[in-house]
Amino acid sequence: MEPVNDSMSFQVAAQVVTLRSVLSDTLRAAIVSGRFAPGQKLVERELCALTGASRTSVREALRQLEAEGLVTLRPHRGPSVTAVTAEDARHLYGVRGVLVGYAARLCAEARPAAALAAIAAATVALEQGAEAQDHRAIVRAGDAFHAAIGEGSGNPVLQQMLVSVHNRLVLLRNLSMALPHRVREGLAAYAAIRDAIAGGRAAEAEALCAAHNDAGAELALRILEQAEAKNTTREKRAG
Repeated sequence: MEPVNDSMSFQVAAQVVTLRSVLSDTLRAAIVSGRFAPGQKLVERELCALTGASRTSVREALRQLEAEGLVTLRPHRGPSVTAVTAEDARHLYGVRGVLVGYAARLCAEARPAAALAAIAAATVALEQGAEAQDHRAIVRAGDAFHAAIGEGSGNPVLQQMLVSVHNRLVLLRNLSMALPHRVREGLAAYAAIRDAIAGGRAAEAEALCAAHNDAGAELALRILEQAEAKNTTREKRAG
């Protein structure tokens, strides 16, 4: 038995996992932020140049993001950022409505001080972003708002599921939050959710989150269905 060699073997494995994790986080952030657009082809050579990572590491990171639904790997075509269809969105928003409502209920029941403070701060940031008409700031604040509720739920499994669904809907959130009326409606909804959670009104917080999600789903589906109809018409003309 050679404990030294065993120890060295474990250390190398830990380093590989860490590199893959960091690279996955970097590429995930690029997709979620819109740096890489839905449908955009991800060229491994270019990703290696951008990140300084090896092609093997990039491939491993892409496989991780494929498992999360953010990247699509097609034979002979290579990887690309997953484009959400209307059907995809319908399923994702359906699941998200249940998750965000449950998270809000748990958060309102527990009312952890850190979560309440983070929710309040995110609401203020949303208002400031709307006043400045800063779309990126609005999206960031909205993300922070939902992350605070997820953390405040005290359920790490629920929190992980929320992040996964939330990330896959990033394009639709960016599109909808660029619309002035959606921003106004969002501000009112977030303020009401904040107050319900702070007041410990669990059922109300759950219902408000579900309703806000449904409103976002309705708008997103309308945008996607219009885009898909245009693409179908364009393809028919081209054919």
